[in-house]
Amino acid sequence: MAAVAYRFLPASPDKARFLTHEETLVAKARGVRQVGDVERIGGIVWRDIGAVLIDPKAWLTAGSDTRRGMGIAILNIIGQCGPLLGINVFPKNEAPLYHEGMWVCAAFTLFTGFLAFCLRFLLVWENKKLDQKYGPKLDLRSGHDGDPSGIKTDVGEENYGPSFRYVL
Repeated sequence: MAAVAYRFLPASPDKARFLTHEETLVAKARGVRQVGDVERIGGIVWRDIGAVLIDPKAWLTAGSDTRRGMGIAILNIIGQCGPLLGINVFPKNEAPLYHEGMWVCAAFTLFTGFLAFCLRFLLVWENKKLDQKYGPKLDLRSGHDGDPSGIKTDVGEENYGPSFRYVL
C-alpha cells in the first residue's frame, strides 16, 4: 500500500491534478499560514528534528513538516511501548484479577495525569510570554486579521507568528 500511496499522492498542491486552480491557491495559502513563506518540498530540516527531540510541546504543536513528521514518529514509538509492557505485566498465573498489571496501569494513568497537569501549566506560562512579547491575542471571530501586534513576519502565522497561542 505504501508503494501505491507514494506513486499516487501528490507531493504538493501544484502536482495535485485533481485540484482546480482555485483549490490549488487555497491549499498553497494554507501552507504559507502554517509554516511561512517557504517551499514545503525538499526534504528534512535537521535542526527541526533536534528541536522536536528536546521540546515535548513540539510533539503536539509541531509547526514545520519536519517537526510534524518527527512528532508523529515519537508519539508512535511511545505508543508502541504499551503492548510490550502489557504482555509482561499480565502474566497468566495472576488471572483473573491481574493485580500487578492493574497497579502498573493505575500508576501510568496517574503519571499521565501528572504530565498533562504540568503541560497545562507550561502552556499557560508560554502563552503569557507570548502575550508579553506581542500583546494579548484578540478574538479572531471579531473580524480582526489575526495579527494583534501589527508585526508582519515571514514565519507561519498558525505555528510561529504573533497571533499564535497554545490551546488550553
